[in-house]
Parts: sequence; structure tokens; C-alpha cells
Amino acid sequence: MQKYWAFILIILLTCSCSISVDAQQGNGALPHSSTAFVVIAHRGNHTVYPENTLESINAAIEVGAAYVEIDVRETKDSVPILMHDVTVNRTTNGIGNVSALMYNELKKLSLKSADGKQYQIPTLEEVLQLCKNKINIYLDFKMASVKKVWEQIQKIGMQHQVIVYPNNIDQYKQWQQVASQIPIITSVPEKYLTDDKLAQFFANTKVAVVDNLYQPNLIKIAQQLGIKVWLDVESANENETVWGRYVKMGINGLQTDKPKELISYLKNMEELPK
Repeated sequence: MQKYWAFILIILLTCSCSISVDAQQGNGALPHSSTAFVVIAHRGNHTVYPENTLESINAAIEVGAAYVEIDVRETKDSVPILMHDVTVNRTTNGIGNVSALMYNELKKLSLKSADGKQYQIPTLEEVLQLCKNKINIYLDFKMASVKKVWEQIQKIGMQHQVIVYPNNIDQYKQWQQVASQIPIITSVPEKYLTDDKLAQFFANTKVAVVDNLYQPNLIKIAQQLGIKVWLDVESANENETVWGRYVKMGINGLQTDKPKELISYLKNMEELPK
């Protein structure tokens, strides 16, 4: 995921008194997980199926991931759909910006796949229906109507199974206004990554999870304040050595491109129930 806007978001939050007051409402309760250590499947189990598809999400459910990370954008006719990029160029047989295409146009596109089968871009509503009572959602909120997305989450009854990653300050403020009970995940700005400043940061900026603490002392400070630490390790090269290094730091979760393998590793390490 792109972290640039997250850093801008937090810098603005910590510098603005009015926003800091709102932020104190943003430390919502995390969705229930059957395991203390959470495995987050990045864009679904997308090494098996195309990213951000019902198939990749279902595959993440089948291997036992606690969360699926998905990306939401909105079509020209205001339909929330799953797509990481601004355009459909990389992942489909079409071209153009998501925001410039009607939903009926997107439905006609096929996602590129290694197996040559046909896969379609799903709507957020379809994804919510699939995930309900099966897997939690880590919602990377790219660009959509907060009000509409929240309405869909409530309609399906998923309001206790979602955590949101805002990508700019306006999105953060909108989530606070529309659904302050939704837990927020973000990054800590570099200037606060010291023992004396991190607690100050959390005093002014209430979030449920952070994703960029790599020093045991900083991880401990966050956890003592009730804040979880989930790190991003997703890559083609991630392996047991990488996972082991982070697990030993005492973090609470990992976002991965290899959920099945990571879960197997954690079970062998007795970090997850067998």
C-alpha cells in the first residue's frame, strides 16, 4: 500500500487541536478474531486468484486468514467496487480511470489471470455479503463516498467486522463524522518514532492499529496503550525468516501475500491454535 497520504494524515491530525478531539473518538473496538495474532491476506489470496476478486477473498477465507485487505473505489455512477489502482489498465483487459467508467462498463471487463479463466471486478456489496461472519475486512479506502460505503456495511450487518485505512485527511474526518465507532489503522510519522514522542503522539491521535513500528521498545509502548501493531510484509520474497523476525518482536499481526504458508508457519510455532 501507498503510505504517503497516511503520513500526511497523521501529521495533520497531531497538529490540529480540533481534529485531535475528533480523533479521540476513532479508537473503535477491533473486530473479533479467533486468534490473538492476526493474519491479513493482502488483496485476498491473490497469488492463487486475481487480486481483489471474490475468488481471491474466498481463498483467503478457506485458508483461515483473520482479515482480508481490499481496496475500494467508486465508479462514475457512484458504485463502490474493488480496485487498487486509479485505472483498470494493469489488472484488466480495459483502459481508463475507474472514476470515469460506468459500472456496466466495468462489468464487461475481464481481470487478467494466470489460469486464463474469466474473473470480474466485484462490487463492495458483493464482497461484504461474501465476508459476513467468515472473515474481517481491512478496508484500504482509496476513493469513494464514506456515507455510501458505511450504508452498505450496515445494510449487510458488517459494522463489527471492518477496520478502515484512510488515505487522506478528508477521508479520516468523514469517517469520524459518519461512523466514529469504526476502528482506524494508519502509520506513525517518522518524527514520533522515539520513546519520548510516541506516547505523546498516541495521546493526541487515537487509532486502533499502526503499521510501521519495528523497534521492540516502540511496539511495547503502543501495546501498553491498547494499540495493536500489524506490519506489512507482503512480497514475493517473504518467508519464514522474515516472519520469524517480526513475530519475535511481539507484534500482533502481519499482512501477507502468502496467507496459507504464514498460517502454517504460525501453527508450527504455536502462535496460532492447530
